[in-house]
Parts: sequence; structure tokens; C-alpha cells
Amino acid sequence: MPVLSEAKQQIPQTESDEKYMRQALDLAVRAIGRTSPNPMVGALLVRDGAIVGSGWHRAAGTPHAEIHALKEAGAKARGSTLYVTLEPCCHYGRTPPCVDAIIDAGVKRVVAAMK
Repeated sequence: MPVLSEAKQQIPQTESDEKYMRQALDLAVRAIGRTSPNPMVGALLVRDGAIVGSGWHRAAGTPHAEIHALKEAGAKARGSTLYVTLEPCCHYGRTPPCVDAIIDAGVKRVVAAMK
């Protein structure tokens, strides 16, 4: 699971990245049969080696996994790493863009699952 920096260079994944992404994937499967036509998504916020927020997308048209994780983390989201099983949305639809909330919360790094 390579990670891209702001300069679009690969950053080697760490064992922690894989561990936390697996946990985010475990959260995503809680949405089986609930989110259609949207995908199942899980998100985890980690700061200083501790999980400070987690979330999963519960139903189409409701807040996304990232928003649930950010709300749970509160101020602890600042400086954290977000592990999310789908790239965060950046468009307005039935919910506002997750990217804006992630930036506003001060998340330092985002790791998104890619195949």
C-alpha cells in the first residue's frame, strides 16, 4: 500500500499503516446491505499511536465514515492520521465534502485504500 506525499512521491507504508487500514476495513463491513448505492466505507483517526476516532458509513445520504471519526475525535483529530477505505469526497451532494472537514480538523496525513 504505497502512500503519496504532497509532491506525489511514494512514501513507504509502515506496519502501523497496514494494521490501522485493516481495522478501517473491518469497520466498513458493518455497512453490508445498508449503504447502496454508495460503497461501504470505514475510517480511523490515529494520533501518537492511539485511535482517537472511528466511523463507518451507515446509510446513503447520511454523514460519511470520515465525519463520524472526526466527530468522535473532536480536538484530538488535529495532527492525526486518517485511515479511510475510500478516498475522501470533495464534492457537494447530499452531504458536504469530507475533504473540507478533514482539512478544517487539522488532520496531518491521509492514507486511503487503493487497489
